[in-house]
Amino acid sequence: MKAKLKLFVVAAVMMFTATTTYGANESMMDLLKILRDKGTLTSSEYELLVNASKADKERVEIIKNETIGTVSKQLKKAKKAEGWATKVKVKGDIRLRYQYQDTDGGNARSRGRYRARIGIIGKPVDNFEAGVGIASGGTDPRSTNETFDDTFETKGAQMDYGYLQYKNGGLQAIGGKFKRKKYLYQSTDLMWDGDVNPEGFATKYTAKNAYGKAYAAAGILVLDEQGGSSDDPFMYYGQIGQKFKSGNIYGQIAGMYYALSDYNTGTSDNGGEHSAGTNTDDNFGGFVISSELGTKMGGAKVSVISDYINNLSTNTNEDSAYAVGFKWKYGKWKAKYIYADLEHNAVPDFLPDSDRFNGDTGIKGHEFAIGYKLNKRVSLGLDFYATEDDVTNVNQEILQLDLKMKF
Repeated sequence: MKAKLKLFVVAAVMMFTATTTYGANESMMDLLKILRDKGTLTSSEYELLVNASKADKERVEIIKNETIGTVSKQLKKAKKAEGWATKVKVKGDIRLRYQYQDTDGGNARSRGRYRARIGIIGKPVDNFEAGVGIASGGTDPRSTNETFDDTFETKGAQMDYGYLQYKNGGLQAIGGKFKRKKYLYQSTDLMWDGDVNPEGFATKYTAKNAYGKAYAAAGILVLDEQGGSSDDPFMYYGQIGQKFKSGNIYGQIAGMYYALSDYNTGTSDNGGEHSAGTNTDDNFGGFVISSELGTKMGGAKVSVISDYINNLSTNTNEDSAYAVGFKWKYGKWKAKYIYADLEHNAVPDFLPDSDRFNGDTGIKGHEFAIGYKLNKRVSLGLDFYATEDDVTNVNQEILQLDLKMKF
């Protein structure tokens, strides 16, 4: 009977040390002492079982410490990865397009096209941001489209933007090749094609007031660097504006003055800085007034938009431009309409929307667009232009059908 009890005690000690928390071994030690004192266990048997229990406890402590160390290292790695992910973001989009174009006196043209863009935005330290973006397309600053052609030829990609930006409170400043809209407001693309990312430096200050937010912005934009001359062409601008909101009414109005220095019209082959060739004067400097006034009605947003431009520096009568239209948005649907009238020397002809009669000046016409979001990332779009050349009275119609996905 005594032998069976000893066997049971040994088995119980081994099972207890293997399956319970080792902080509870003191209870087992007390039990072994009682069995030794009653003579159930000899002193040598007692010492053997106590040593075995202590060895198991030490082994578990070693394993526990090793596990804690491993988990700690993994947590540190995870925190580093999480920190990198919050400081660096990758974003982009791909757009597939069918485009139909019909110009008086020319052949109707149908094209398949695509646009692909990808960018990396990093915020390595507080208040600073760096961005680098690559886009499809050639050297035309007003287009990142590529056409399906040339027997599956490998297409090119260009630097779309590369900048450093500083932000602190209401102050922000940027240098490099950057996206314009955060530093220069225009309600339409009458003067600035949406794909044009200027090069140079710009700054903006925004402050809250009783009406909403007021801002002031300025920039020095480099048009070219001419090795054979010290008179490089630049564009300067200053803008003040006000955003406002009251109940369901919202809007924005801004006034800008801009000027070009040491600028020559024509193509790069004859000393000019652009390739459109529809300006007839070199002198550009004037004001631009941009506005939007909107309201929210029954879940929809509707606004009236306008731009007015007057070139005070030109020696010609073809010195002004205007665009007026509306924007509408309801749920997954959106639409816009713009009527534009752009005289020959109202703006430098390397800037206007390239889809409106090839980006020429000296034109007027209509644009109607409608879009539908299939989901958060994918959308469909239709854009139609009907434009006329002021001098030749040639008409051009363009229809674009788009499928776009963001990632």
